Amino acid sequence: MSPEIYEAHDHLPRLTQGAYCGRAIVHWTFTVDQRAVGWLDAAFCTRFRWLLLHGCARYDVACPVHCLMPDHVHLLVVGCTKSADQRRFVKFLRKHTNQLLAVTKNQWQAQAYDHVLRPAESDRYAFETLVTYITQNPVRANLVQEAFQWPYTGAIIPGYLELKLWHPDFWKRYWRLIASRSGL
Repeated sequence: MSPEIYEAHDHLPRLTQGAYCGRAIVHWTFTVDQRAVGWLDAAFCTRFRWLLLHGCARYDVACPVHCLMPDHVHLLVVGCTKSADQRRFVKFLRKHTNQLLAVTKNQWQAQAYDHVLRPAESDRYAFETLVTYITQNPVRANLVQEAFQWPYTGAIIPGYLELKLWHPDFWKRYWRLIASRSGL
């Protein structure tokens, strides 16, 4: 086994803590236990986004796309500074959103799935392709005809409320922001 991976008892193998820190880019998936449905509505989404914003600000990360599906959630999370810590961010987010899920007698599965993007997966084209893949989840699930119609997809970039995922100049502004700052 690679020295970059450690095993935790009864958990999926994880990369070392350093892989989730700094300017790492990670695609996270949280799945509801037993793939339960019935918990996702506008109120949950609003609270989820509020917790997402607070977590992003606290742990120096941004979420250029999130997509809440009936039985799982996708997040693409980008570290904004050298001190960004995605594992702590995810622990915070899962703890607080599990409290929201508990109202509907649901909870997240014991462990989130993650994929830390390699440099080749992080270039502009690959990054935008992954975002498109995430936003197309509701279309593939036949929940909507067009991705922008799904009300539970968006972006959270702390300090940039005006950056809206479906706005025609989102990517132009997003990449300009990335280029203009040492972090996001």
